[in-house]
Amino acid sequence: MRLYLLRHGDAEKESKEGKDFDRGLTELGRNQVERVKKRLENEYSNHEFTVFSSSSQRTKETWQIIAPVLEVEELEFLDDLYLAERTKLLNFIWNVNHPTDDVLIIGHNKGISDLACYLLDERISLPTSGFLVIDFPDIDELSKTSLGAGVKLSKCFPVE
Repeated sequence: MRLYLLRHGDAEKESKEGKDFDRGLTELGRNQVERVKKRLENEYSNHEFTVFSSSSQRTKETWQIIAPVLEVEELEFLDDLYLAERTKLLNFIWNVNHPTDDVLIIGHNKGISDLACYLLDERISLPTSGFLVIDFPDIDELSKTSLGAGVKLSKCFPVE
């Protein structure tokens, strides 16, 4: 069982509507996500993913960039993942049905970094477009994860 965490790329300071939810990616953000896309294509193209993403504009744009290189069994954009804190993310992964052993969550800081900290029991801070793979070698369901149960397999923090 593996959990893949991806923070959205660098986002605009403001949206035209003035709402945080509607902020899109900047050119820098799109370039950051393109680098993650290459990494996914090279290392994870033979994996079948279940993908859960915040429904914000910047996470949707992040998904649109990486989507062509992933094989996806299920994809959901969820309002509940927008700016979700660690507790909400933990409850989500403990209760969500996922048809594959590879689950990708595209989300926001501070929650996504705090989730990684909890599962690895170490300090992690995902920058924009930060990508992290956590393996749970003796666990077959995310509902069985706990503090420090994960093993960091791979990380990708795009260089600006």
